Amino acid sequence: MTRFAATAREASVLRIDSSTDTALFAPAIRDFQRLYPSVTVQYTDRQSLDIHARALALAGAKGVASAVDVTEAPDLLISSSPDLQTQLANDGHALSHQSPQTRELPDGAHWRREAFTLGADAVVMAYNPRLLNPALAPRTRGQLLALLRQSGSPLQGRIGTYDALRSGLGYLLATQDSRFDSTASVLLAAMGAARARLGDHIEPLLDRLEQGDLALVYNVPASYALARMAAGSDLRVIVPEDYTLLTTRVALIPASARHPELARPFLDYLLSPQGQAVLARDTRLLPVRQAVAAARDGRALALPGQPGPLPAAEGAAPSGSAWRLLSPGLGLLVYLDPLKRQRFLQAWATSLGVPGAGHGAGER
Repeated sequence: MTRFAATAREASVLRIDSSTDTALFAPAIRDFQRLYPSVTVQYTDRQSLDIHARALALAGAKGVASAVDVTEAPDLLISSSPDLQTQLANDGHALSHQSPQTRELPDGAHWRREAFTLGADAVVMAYNPRLLNPALAPRTRGQLLALLRQSGSPLQGRIGTYDALRSGLGYLLATQDSRFDSTASVLLAAMGAARARLGDHIEPLLDRLEQGDLALVYNVPASYALARMAAGSDLRVIVPEDYTLLTTRVALIPASARHPELARPFLDYLLSPQGQAVLARDTRLLPVRQAVAAARDGRALALPGQPGPLPAAEGAAPSGSAWRLLSPGLGLLVYLDPLKRQRFLQAWATSLGVPGAGHGAGER
């Protein structure tokens, strides 16, 4: 938990639960406080499943035990799991927010003006060029499958990905791969045969990639890899040419908020051109309007911090027809049905050759 004290006499406290690292979000908070100098911000970095569980507990949801102090109830939830945010809104646990900023949002950038997309993150592959020759770097999932099956593959024992059993974001990405790729289970089986390393958060996987323990990590939110590259890492990013998921960072004001009047101007700030520019610069999220337009109209996208689409040798950014935007909406609720989730995880674990499909998940 980090407290950003007001520069003027403290009048009120805006509490935020977020799955975005504090250091990445701090510039946006400081910029907002220049506009609202009397607002202190209490920002708590949590896993998105924890954000979801706490929100249900504070809402008094049936069957959910509550040990949450209501005096610490957050006024704004920001999550990397748009499916879980949609579920909260769909179940009546979010407040509607109408303002000039939200009314200007395009369709696909919000759901019922209760769950709002703050930005999008391309889901890419990242690799270590010291262990994987750039000439061999796969540009599609089919090429990745062929490389995994190759005799003496450089990815044997050196490929990593999210653990869908323990990571909510990993679960979302795995379900969407199965939706858009008829060979997803075959690719998972090839990863299992190559002794894939699994993680419940992307940072430790990228650590192992930089250290040379892994050669390639599949399904990486580009913002994390780009941040390391900007800091001097020699990691490289591949934007898949067959299709590229665009996962979204979604905000909502919970119905249990004690100070929704503070959350509303902060949400408007994040959706404003000024706030969007700060988020793109510091969190490397794609601005929401650009992401929606790319998925809808077939526009090209350049990843934040890059001068343009990545060179073809690295996997060129695909045309709009290949972007798959995971924005809040009822379509994301399909795999949250308990029985469907259990069946999917069992199939995922069987394909990958890992035990424990019956367990829950924790995630970033």
